[in-house]
Amino acid sequence: MVFYRKVVSDMEAWSRSAYRKSLILRGVRQVGKTTAVRMFAEQFDTYIELNLEDEQDRELFITATDVVTLMNLIKLRKNISSTTGRVLLFIDEIQYSSNAMLSLRYFYERMPELFVIAAGSLLEAYLSKERMEVSVGRIEYLWVYPLDFDEYLQADHEAQLLDLMGSVPFPDYAEKYLHDQFNTFCTIGGMPEAVKVWIETQDIGKVRSVQSAIVQTYRDDVVKYTKSPDQSQVVLQIMHAAYFEIGRRITFEGFGQTSFKSLTVKNAFNLLSQVSLFHLLYPSTSWNIPLMPNMRKKPKLLAYDLGIVNYILGIQDKYYTEDSLHSIYKGNAMEQMVGQQLISMQNRHDFRLHFWVREARSSSAEVDFLISWQNRVIPIEVKAGKTGTMKSLFLFMQDSDSDIAVRLYDGKTKWERTACPNGKGFDLLHLNLGLLTRLFDHLPSQELKGRNPIK
Repeated sequence: MVFYRKVVSDMEAWSRSAYRKSLILRGVRQVGKTTAVRMFAEQFDTYIELNLEDEQDRELFITATDVVTLMNLIKLRKNISSTTGRVLLFIDEIQYSSNAMLSLRYFYERMPELFVIAAGSLLEAYLSKERMEVSVGRIEYLWVYPLDFDEYLQADHEAQLLDLMGSVPFPDYAEKYLHDQFNTFCTIGGMPEAVKVWIETQDIGKVRSVQSAIVQTYRDDVVKYTKSPDQSQVVLQIMHAAYFEIGRRITFEGFGQTSFKSLTVKNAFNLLSQVSLFHLLYPSTSWNIPLMPNMRKKPKLLAYDLGIVNYILGIQDKYYTEDSLHSIYKGNAMEQMVGQQLISMQNRHDFRLHFWVREARSSSAEVDFLISWQNRVIPIEVKAGKTGTMKSLFLFMQDSDSDIAVRLYDGKTKWERTACPNGKGFDLLHLNLGLLTRLFDHLPSQELKGRNPIK
């Protein structure tokens, strides 16, 4: 089973650019980078794939003295007689060869007609450990994330529901079905192998076996890039504890009920972030553009995939027994899923993800997420309760220039005109959790700023 991935469209845009450079795909192992490239490769006349975990492929970059010689060697090794038309060269697991990393620069300079994509699951950690440099200004990067809800539905052949999700407003009769499908997606997560096994077997036990293998692979990978056995034990302990703090703001000192000092924990998270297993999201204390993260404040911790979090915490059964998605793991599961999907949406919709805090003795407040979009700052709350319980959101809105806010919840999508305690009015979008990937279809365009989107 092959899934369509949105990153293929991103690669298509890259291939059309007049300023195209060599492209490196980033993301955790088993997230689908290689499969996406192979899907993209169908658009080319000639496709050449190398995997530098293979010693024979790796040796090519030791033997060749320049990229022209290298391409001739590659064609000989792969038994390719000619390369007419558009040619795509894919170098997988490129972090295993410093020469291969350097070749990306020379492909860009000396063979601009060649389309070159590389991938590395643990690239940043490997570069840091081996003190390797990349050719700044001659390489582009593209992140590959777990499947989002749209991609999951497409894999599950839910074409009709996908079409309905593009309807504004979303039809009432389909809300229950949307809820059920999103609930299942949250249970399984977006790792391609887990999704494949679920769609083919509908057996959560088999899905858990896949997730167990994925987690063990990541544990093995992390150990490779530590500098000592002691550091390995620290990183593995922090990695395990981190899943129990998902969606929360964390303190480095003594993290996870350990005796580790702040610097030790911070270094461990630097490594875990480099291999894309966790995201540390730092808050903004600003109401308006530009939004800047305040690195002195406690960060919020997010993982790469909710399905893996569910497996580690042993809470997959909760998605079958709880009435509300917001009640699962004290609401942190839904905050993880929302954060996970927003992170994957950043480049496509040109925003950077933050959250907001105000820390004062009299009235502390926190808004789950902030995005800066079309000269607006849009606060996003993941809330099950009524509008009146969103005190932090209203505190943010009364002091900001923003005229729109978003509440993500397990309910009907609708606009509401409301007001802050100081009388400032704004438009509040109540958006069903399952429609998060369509958020920007529901938001008014820039030319409507200052007008009521309800009308």
